Amino acid sequence: MIAEESKILNLEKHNKKLPDVNFFSQRQVSQPQEFSTDRFIEHKKKSLIKEQIEDIRPSDILRKISQIYTIEDTFVVGRFLHKHSTLIDVLLEAHPQIRKYFPLEKLRLKLYVDPESPQWEKLVLSICATPESVDEALNKLDEFDQEWWIDASLGVAVNLCINLDFE
Repeated sequence: MIAEESKILNLEKHNKKLPDVNFFSQRQVSQPQEFSTDRFIEHKKKSLIKEQIEDIRPSDILRKISQIYTIEDTFVVGRFLHKHSTLIDVLLEAHPQIRKYFPLEKLRLKLYVDPESPQWEKLVLSICATPESVDEALNKLDEFDQEWWIDASLGVAVNLCINLDFE
């Protein structure tokens, strides 16, 4: 009991040395209501809005690509091309090269997302051929690969695939 009283007396002496501060005072600091106290959050909001606006507004390049290819989901493909801009020149150059071998076939662009690994995405350019001409189409695709695509795909083949699709 004496030891406890001694501790209490020492604590009281120690507390007398501390400044007298009232932590529950009614004084409030006024802050402007229109600004956030966290500038990082405000900056992040502005940059997200800017990205959304840029993604929604189609660029001239995307319009040009959509004139020569049928795009399944313009927004998704546009966002992918924005991230992988090196594909744009290859896609624009691929069109006349493909037309040498497939003059009338529909050309479709679609973003493929691996269901087992959603972060793995690849743009697929499908040449839509008729099932009646499977052998002929495969031979033409081989020629196209040998004459142009193998060289042109260096550095972009991980993000772009050109294949046949039989409708």
